Amino acid sequence: MITTLMNTTMKRALTIRGETIWITMMKDHAMLQRQWTRKAALLLGLSCTAVLGASPALAAAHSSNAMINLVRLLVAQGTISKDKGDALIAEATREAEEARAEEIVVAANAARAAVGAGAGAAGAPQMAGAGTAAAAGTPAAAAGTQMAANLPPAPTGTIRVPYIPDVVRDRIRDDIKADVMREAKAEGWASPGEAAPDWTRRVTLGGDLRLRTQSNFYSRFNSTLIPNFPSIIATGPINLLSGNIPFLNTTVNKYGLALMRARFNMDVAITPKISAGFQIATGNDANPISQKATLGSDFFKRNIYLTKAFVSAKVTDWASVTGGRFGNPFYSSDAMFGPELSMEGLYGEFTLRNRALGHADFKLRGGAFPLDFGSSNFPDVSTIKQSTPQKWLLAAQVETDWRIGAKSRFDLAAGYYAFTNVAGRQSKPCALGYAVTQCSTDGFAPYFIQGGNSLFQMRQIVDAAGNPVNGNQLLGLVQKFHVLDVIGTLHVPVGPGTEFSLMGDYINNLAFHRSRACRYGVAGEPVNNGGAGGSGNICDPVAANRTPYLAGRQGYQVMASFGNPNPNARGEWRVWAGYKYLESDATLDAFVDPDFHLGGTNAKGFILGGSLGVARNVRAGARWLSANQIVGDPLAIDVLQIDLTVGF
Repeated sequence: MITTLMNTTMKRALTIRGETIWITMMKDHAMLQRQWTRKAALLLGLSCTAVLGASPALAAAHSSNAMINLVRLLVAQGTISKDKGDALIAEATREAEEARAEEIVVAANAARAAVGAGAGAAGAPQMAGAGTAAAAGTPAAAAGTQMAANLPPAPTGTIRVPYIPDVVRDRIRDDIKADVMREAKAEGWASPGEAAPDWTRRVTLGGDLRLRTQSNFYSRFNSTLIPNFPSIIATGPINLLSGNIPFLNTTVNKYGLALMRARFNMDVAITPKISAGFQIATGNDANPISQKATLGSDFFKRNIYLTKAFVSAKVTDWASVTGGRFGNPFYSSDAMFGPELSMEGLYGEFTLRNRALGHADFKLRGGAFPLDFGSSNFPDVSTIKQSTPQKWLLAAQVETDWRIGAKSRFDLAAGYYAFTNVAGRQSKPCALGYAVTQCSTDGFAPYFIQGGNSLFQMRQIVDAAGNPVNGNQLLGLVQKFHVLDVIGTLHVPVGPGTEFSLMGDYINNLAFHRSRACRYGVAGEPVNNGGAGGSGNICDPVAANRTPYLAGRQGYQVMASFGNPNPNARGEWRVWAGYKYLESDATLDAFVDPDFHLGGTNAKGFILGGSLGVARNVRAGARWLSANQIVGDPLAIDVLQIDLTVGF
């Protein structure tokens, strides 16, 4: 048995007089190994010629390919047929051409590496790792040098390159890539971050989609005689004594309501100090505190509203100002402002860092937010116009985050919110009829309420003779609203990604006065928030006969939570429990949480909930909100919500 001593990638077997000859075809080696393989094959061919007694004629008809010469000798001796010999020669020729093509590629890569690396101190790349060629001066290196010296002269046009290990090939590839990227960056056609237009690097897109099922449960002890004041305000003037006023549903449960909320945000860095932002969101209507859309409307398309549009400027490292429409900028709970509320106006923030011996940062926030500029064409059908009130929210807040130990923190803030011109006023005597459709103080009526605030009839309707009569009324707010809100939250980390937090919020309407309830007498007495007993009139001329006016000015909320503050990955979780107590006139009912007691003030009860991350940016959650009305006719409402929210 005759075998080659070289590394092989392909072998062919020939049988000569009972002996099996293995001839190695090299495909994937460098020129140095290929030359020695050719020498071995030539020696084998000459040995076979000597054994078989090859003729001088065949020996003279030689090729530069040792394999071809050997096959010709075997054909001449009759060992194999001419057809088989021609087939073997054709196969050998094809493989030799493939090998030459591969050698050209290897040579080109080596040339690039030599140009890119600038031919190091040794003139060739240094191989690393065990099992590779040894450093210069070792016996292996000397043997390689001697072997290269014994190689026959290469034909014209031949390029000899040494064998290149994979580690060197990888380095050659990386060097070429680096050269190309440097050239691309210099020319500005393929550098990372430079291929797209400049504005795309200054824009950040995001949003979320929430799917919710909600069930509303009503107590069987609820009163069925509670007017639907939000609907009355939204509808406009209505005769409350006509018997055709709308009433709330207080007894029929609603199961499995399907709700959706979709939001899309875009933030743009205009300059290093100026930015802008936009948000569009769904909603059943344009109310300020809810972005949910109720499904199940015969497949009607959903409304989309512009919920944010603002410009913000960073004046200094510690001061910024923002104008337009933006999210609630104040530190508050949903007892004061609902979580989806957006404000409009001008807002500034100032930050003082590392005060109080390095334990606290202080922030001062403030702004002016228009609620209603009033009509510029009032009264509509009169040639003599009147001014209407402008309604504003003027707000200021100071906040500190006191750091306790290495990781715990206590956030504390006190805010003052002054709502101007929101309280109703009684009109002058108003004879509604031909050419008179509005009364003098109609501009003080609220646009939107959720329920709970004390209301009264603003219009003083008279007949042509000036006698009081019934007619279409507008309702206004009894109380003014200058609200003090003090809120604090303790954050205590208890493990990686887990913390315990305890939040407390106290609200007090400093402008509340019970005497305002009867400032307009019986005609302007509150239509809600009364108690039992008396004559049924809160403002009865005889004080002893008056029905109690039970409205209140205070509210508070306590909430404890445990888990990840923002579950946003698989397995992250958070649970919470709390209690809320919000008297009727503690704050404007229009802007509080729309889910607890189905919105508004004059409610108290418990909140339980939890949230679980099911995948990155995907979380599931559930809440149970159990609330009762504090004063007035009994109204208890429990709400169950189950959510799936995805963000991007």
